[in-house]
Amino acid sequence: MQLTIRTELKRLFRDYRRMTPSLESELYRLVFSIVRKRRHVILCYNTNKEHHVHIPLSSTSSDKRAGLNMASKIAYLVWGL
Repeated sequence: MQLTIRTELKRLFRDYRRMTPSLESELYRLVFSIVRKRRHVILCYNTNKEHHVHIPLSSTSSDKRAGLNMASKIAYLVWGL
């Protein structure tokens, strides 16, 4: 299950340039909530009532590898993959 979530995250963030409404809805489907700040987007993942994972992401990407690096960072911080 977790490995398929990682591949889904990689698929979503492959061509990441900015947070779009379609990407946002796909992340909601994967049980993430999104908080927008001025220059960052914060993904929130609630594993249970006591443990919350907050992952800051840039609102725009710097290069073509940035999206895949973000997907790896999310998978590592949330599921340890």
